[in-house]
Amino acid sequence: MSSSQQKQTKVNKKKLYKYKKCSECNKKRRILDESHQLCYICYNIKTILKPKKSGNKDIDDFIRYTQSDSNGMAGKMEFVPYDQFKNIEFIASGGFSKIYKATWVNGPINNWYENEPDGWNIFRNNNYTVVLKKLNNSKNITSKELNELKVFYQIYSNRNVLEKYNIARYFGITQDPITKDIMIIMTYYKSGDLIRYLSSDFYRIDWEIKLDNLSSLIVGLKNLHNLDLIHRDLHSGNIFFEYNFAYIGDLGISRSATESTDNNENYGIIPYMAPEIFQGQKYSKASDICSFGMIMWEFMTGRRPFWDRNHDAELIIEIFDGLRPPIVTNAPKGYIKLMKECWDFNPEKTNSYRCM
Repeated sequence: MSSSQQKQTKVNKKKLYKYKKCSECNKKRRILDESHQLCYICYNIKTILKPKKSGNKDIDDFIRYTQSDSNGMAGKMEFVPYDQFKNIEFIASGGFSKIYKATWVNGPINNWYENEPDGWNIFRNNNYTVVLKKLNNSKNITSKELNELKVFYQIYSNRNVLEKYNIARYFGITQDPITKDIMIIMTYYKSGDLIRYLSSDFYRIDWEIKLDNLSSLIVGLKNLHNLDLIHRDLHSGNIFFEYNFAYIGDLGISRSATESTDNNENYGIIPYMAPEIFQGQKYSKASDICSFGMIMWEFMTGRRPFWDRNHDAELIIEIFDGLRPPIVTNAPKGYIKLMKECWDFNPEKTNSYRCM
């Protein structure tokens, strides 16, 4: 090869891997499509993933951001056409949503990897069982109301969060073709929530498994808090199980610890709420820890705290005055002391995550 040919080869290689600003994501990355100035991530998203659009700018902008933000799989969202779901079955309803179980025909992306020069290879889990969470009156949903997905993405895309898999998994959004309400796509956990998990076979769940589950949950909670996020609605209906593995879910009202709130509205189930919330104080990391203490009591007894009481103003007053669930003595050494510390958690006096 002549010296001029060698020089030309070196120039071409340098040009191929030159970093420029991508016209799609505006990030400075290796450009794969010179004609459209697309980086290698955005090029492969357009040509291989071929994302569908919802028609809602806030949704489409958010999904495009999660897909182009990094090269990893963690946290990437999709808009999935409703006809991709079959065997849709109503499960339950709450104050803000209705919950359905469904089979996602193509299924979520299980893995992808770069396979030059052909682009990415994508593998999906076909016929995957999911939960569809239909948000009431969400036809004209705004960016603010996508908070549940944003919190999940903030956790899963953060490389500093190493043990993130104790947070329930979200996959993206679909839309009811009749009501036009938005439906959030989530993993379906076969063993149900904590209530169902404990009631199905409480006396066969030994303390080693219980402590493993609690350890997993406190790591998940710590991950939220390390990102300066507060769950604000931690209770047994928002903790899900796949066999003996626990996951924290329902991040819908999670907020930044530094975010100011303009309303006095309280969220949650009374027995799990920190006493200071009833006094009008802001939710805090300490209020999440108090809720965790009630979950510890539930693991110990197999019942929800104050299961035999009406959730009314009288119970609120008694909790504020110091009422706590009765103590039983079947727990390992130190468990009850730790549980009480969580109930009366004070970040200035107590080691924040001694629970670990």
